[in-house]
Amino acid sequence: MKKIILFLLFGAFNVYSQNITSTLGSGGLFIIKDASNNYLTLDQSTGQMIILKTLRLENTTSPSLGVIYKGADRFIHNYGTNNTFIGINSGNFTMTGSDNSGLGFQSLSSNTTGSRNTANGYQALYSNTTGYYNTANGYQALHLNTTGYNNTANGLFALYSNTEGFENTANGVQALYYNTTGNYNTASGVLSLFQNTTGFENTSNGYQALYSNTSGYYNTANGFKSLFSNTTGSRNTANGKDALYSNTIGTGNIANGYQSLFYNTTGVENTASGLRSLFSNSTGSNNTANGWQSLYSNTIGNFNTANGYQSLSNNTTGNGNTALGYNSGSSITTGSNLTCIGFNAQPTAPNASNQIILGDAFVQSLRCNVTTITALSDARDKKNIKDLNLGIDFIMKLKPRIYNWDKREWYEDNKSDGSKMKEEPTAGFIAQELDEVQTEENAEWLNLVLKDNPEKWEATPGNLFPVLVKAVQELKTENDELKMETTELKSKNQILEEHLLKFEEMQTVLVKKIEQIESGEQVLKVQIVNSETNNQ
Repeated sequence: MKKIILFLLFGAFNVYSQNITSTLGSGGLFIIKDASNNYLTLDQSTGQMIILKTLRLENTTSPSLGVIYKGADRFIHNYGTNNTFIGINSGNFTMTGSDNSGLGFQSLSSNTTGSRNTANGYQALYSNTTGYYNTANGYQALHLNTTGYNNTANGLFALYSNTEGFENTANGVQALYYNTTGNYNTASGVLSLFQNTTGFENTSNGYQALYSNTSGYYNTANGFKSLFSNTTGSRNTANGKDALYSNTIGTGNIANGYQSLFYNTTGVENTASGLRSLFSNSTGSNNTANGWQSLYSNTIGNFNTANGYQSLSNNTTGNGNTALGYNSGSSITTGSNLTCIGFNAQPTAPNASNQIILGDAFVQSLRCNVTTITALSDARDKKNIKDLNLGIDFIMKLKPRIYNWDKREWYEDNKSDGSKMKEEPTAGFIAQELDEVQTEENAEWLNLVLKDNPEKWEATPGNLFPVLVKAVQELKTENDELKMETTELKSKNQILEEHLLKFEEMQTVLVKKIEQIESGEQVLKVQIVNSETNNQ
């Protein structure tokens, strides 16, 4: 192997314009060194040059000073003040700004007065003019940014369309891709906040989270495709895969859980917590669902509150319902103003309204510190007030019964066979018998029987209370009349007794007088006898 060695001689010498050609033979090695150290080597067989010490470039002040080119394109330079550009055609030679750092193909290539920007990747921050404090990492990240500032883009095409938007953060491929002037947005995940243009103060975390959002604001999406369809809806919060997936313009919704509020489009002010809670809601508003599949089928119902596993799960258009407890109110479909409290508490029928239900069919007692329920009864709220005409006669037609419960719902086929009959008897009424009496007396308005569900009649014996009071009053009136009659009889009897006493006294006097007469008659008879005797 041939070697050409160039010794560095130190001292004064003349330099003349000349061409120097050194030809290496096959396998030759060109070496620059001093007496003991190698500084540069060039291997003919590989064409590789090795710098064994350091390489120093002058600061770039023009295209011909301190620039490393790759072909005809600039590759590394530091034009301007405290700038560093690495990448094909990164930076330019007309900038007046300072403290820029660009890394990547054509990164910051149009920068004029922007400062303290960092660009890494092909055409990252390509259009920046006066924007500052931006960081772009990835192929064409922040590509169209001109005056936007304090933006951070990490990932291919992240914040690609941003022009004037500021203080946005995009992490993920095409995150915040279409954002132009939106501010204070944070997108983490592939295609998250992808279509956002002018929306501001949105936060999305997860693949395609808030994907369709354009101008909506104050939204928070955490989870795979959460708030995916949202366009202009604002103040929404979605946590969980597909949460609030279909929401478009609905506002003020909160969804926590897998596919919670999944189909909501325009509904507002809904809160859903739990897997598929409020799943089918489309335009319903002001609903609250807490628990697995709670308010699952609700579509346009409003003002409903469900707490518990599958509570109000079948409600579709019912309004103003409240369910608390496992499976409570799950039979309700279109009923409204229903309150179901307790395990499996259900109304009389799916379309019933204006009821309060406490517990299921197995509840044995209602406990409270007081024994009565206060009811509204202000005279100012009542009209056509008159005396009740039902009383003792109505009560006497009722049939209090004793019986044993054997409910059909305790059996799988809803047909009782007596095998589950309760041993302890219960006192009460039979709904059909109550209905017969109120129908006969034209008093169905008493509502002694609820017939919302033809398969299960229910009695409301508490409605008998006014009739019982009337019956007692009637008995009291009859009793008072009897007392008056008794008093009169007593008075008459007393007079008779006094008269009888006087009669008895007169009788006694008369008897005495009769006795006196009889005694005188005896004396007279004796005298007569004696006189006759003497005359003889």
